[in-house]
Amino acid sequence: MSNFKNPDSKAVSALLSLAASKFGTTPEQLEAMLKSGKADRAVSGLPKDQQDKLRAALADPEAAKKVLSSPQARSLMEKLKKK
Repeated sequence: MSNFKNPDSKAVSALLSLAASKFGTTPEQLEAMLKSGKADRAVSGLPKDQQDKLRAALADPEAAKKVLSSPQARSLMEKLKKK
């Protein structure tokens, strides 16, 4: 079973795919940017208000956990897992 600190690989892949499509990149490129600490480059294609919201969520693990546990996020992850 996965949890917030140790998500399962399908959930991570689903989130990377979703985020990459929003950022106009591939999941592999996005993962590489995030792992190398170049997340600012990954979000540069988003509108300023969305960049700020994303940075705030990434800076606050509890906020990120709240977003990821929302019914909308859970529904989206379930849909993406089925693909």
